[in-house]
Amino acid sequence: MTSTQLNASLIIAASAGLALGVRLAAWPLVRVSVPEGVVTPATLPAAMPVPPGDSLATVIVARDPLRVTRRPAPVIYDPVRLAQPATPPAAKPQLALAGIVWEGGANATALVEGITGIEGPRVVRKGEVVGDLRVKDIRRDRVVIVGRDTVWTLTVREPWK
Repeated sequence: MTSTQLNASLIIAASAGLALGVRLAAWPLVRVSVPEGVVTPATLPAAMPVPPGDSLATVIVARDPLRVTRRPAPVIYDPVRLAQPATPPAAKPQLALAGIVWEGGANATALVEGITGIEGPRVVRKGEVVGDLRVKDIRRDRVVIVGRDTVWTLTVREPWK
C-alpha cells in the first residue's frame, strides 16, 4: 500500500467518523413525542401574595432567591446547636490476655479480659466473634483480635516480672 492510498483511506475514515459524530450530535436517535399538556386552573401554582413594597429586604425574604421552592428554609438556623461538640466515639476496650489453653494447637482457647459489655474474663476460640471484636488467631504466646479499626496483639500477663 502506497502512502497516497494510505492517506486517502485515512481521510475517508476520518470523514465517516466526522459524519457519524455530526449525526449523533445533531439529531436524536429515537423520536420522542411529547403529549400535549392540558392546563387546568387546579394544576397552576397559587401566586404568592405580593409583600408591601416599602422594603427590598422584605421582598427578598418572602421569595428566597437561593432556594428552588422560593420559600424560607423549614429548619431554623441555630448557631448555638452548631457550637456544641458532637458526641465522642465509643472508647476502645482495654483488652488483656489472662491465659491461653494450648492443647497442641488443635483446639486453642484464650481467656480475654476487658471486652466491652462483658464483666470479667471471657473464654474465646479462633474465629469467634464477641460484640464487634473477632478473634483472628491464637498462638502459643499471643492472641490477635481484630476490631473495626484496631488490631490487638495480646500477650499473656506475667505479674511476677
